[in-house]
Amino acid sequence: MQRYMGYIKDQVAEPTQAVRGVIIALEDDLRIQRALSVASGIEFYRYQVKFTLIKA
Repeated sequence: MQRYMGYIKDQVAEPTQAVRGVIIALEDDLRIQRALSVASGIEFYRYQVKFTLIKA
C-alpha cells in the first residue's frame, strides 16, 4: 500500500494534493491493524454483505 501511495504522490497527484490509502476487507486482521498502527494516511474498513432471496 505504501509503495503504491508513494507512486501516486510522485507521479499522479498534484503538489497540493494529499494521498491517502484505504484497505477494505471482510474480516478484521490483527497483522493489518498492527501495521497500520505505525503507518499514517491509511485507513481500514470492514464490509458486510446482506441479501435476501425472494421467490419469483
